[in-house]
Amino acid sequence: MAVPEKDQIASPRHLGAGDWKTVVLRTFKTMAQPDTSLRCAGVAFFSFVSIFPAIAIVVLLVGILGDRGFLIDQIERLSDFMPEIALTVIVDQLDSLLNQPRSGLGIGLAVSVVAALWSGSRGVDALIYAASAAYYERPQRNFFIAAALSFTVTIASAAFMIVALSLVAAIPIITSFSPIPGTAERLALLLRWPALMALAILAFALLYRFTIDRRSARIRWIWPGSVLASLLWMGVCLLFSLYVENFGEFEASFGSLAAAVVLLFWLYISALIFVLGAAFNAEIELQTTRDTTIGPDRPMGQRGAYVADHVVD
Repeated sequence: MAVPEKDQIASPRHLGAGDWKTVVLRTFKTMAQPDTSLRCAGVAFFSFVSIFPAIAIVVLLVGILGDRGFLIDQIERLSDFMPEIALTVIVDQLDSLLNQPRSGLGIGLAVSVVAALWSGSRGVDALIYAASAAYYERPQRNFFIAAALSFTVTIASAAFMIVALSLVAAIPIITSFSPIPGTAERLALLLRWPALMALAILAFALLYRFTIDRRSARIRWIWPGSVLASLLWMGVCLLFSLYVENFGEFEASFGSLAAAVVLLFWLYISALIFVLGAAFNAEIELQTTRDTTIGPDRPMGQRGAYVADHVVD
């Protein structure tokens, strides 16, 4: 099979076996850099700090707009991807807040909103910085644009999570109309995983497209990393949950801090996988001399993105 020339690679589908080998090796090289691990640790820390204030906001919204029991049911569905010991931290906090009188949430809610937005936006900043580095970029947005983007992504992420949980919860309702008796529950289980996969791919793709400080890549150069990151995230989180539940000795090692440590480690793994998807996309773009950015084609050096303006041998 002929090896495609760099100027003939118009999409990832046109990459040859040698190109894919280079992509994989260079992706591993990026992930092996110490800075990558440190950036993802920062993402995990700020995400951890933002979880509990965010829970207070969600509790108030659900208390006003919906059934409070529904919220806990949907959070417990995360047990497939999050170790039970870590999920217990979130569920216990939810239960505590749900049992408070609504009048007691007033001042606490205001504090929670500020805390969640601040810590959440810091986590988004760290995530953008880590993913941008994987694309060989250094964020250069001014303070106000960067802050606006961080707050927007933080709020959008929370809204996306609520919508995603609601859509997954709607699957059993939809399958209950199945004309074949006794198939509703089986259909719900079968559809649940593809639905979660589709939502994860969409979330990763949106973040890769709109948060990296560069001229945005065309969607065909974004989906490979989005699919890879989604598959890895679902698979690795499932394996991590099984390990913690069956083989991990976190409680013996960390005592009362075990749940917090497991949750932090889960967030760290998720951040690593997100950055890996970004690095994978970046290395794919480096395999072609074609313009991979949106808009009219531009010559190399004028495309506003390092990986679009350069090519590897």
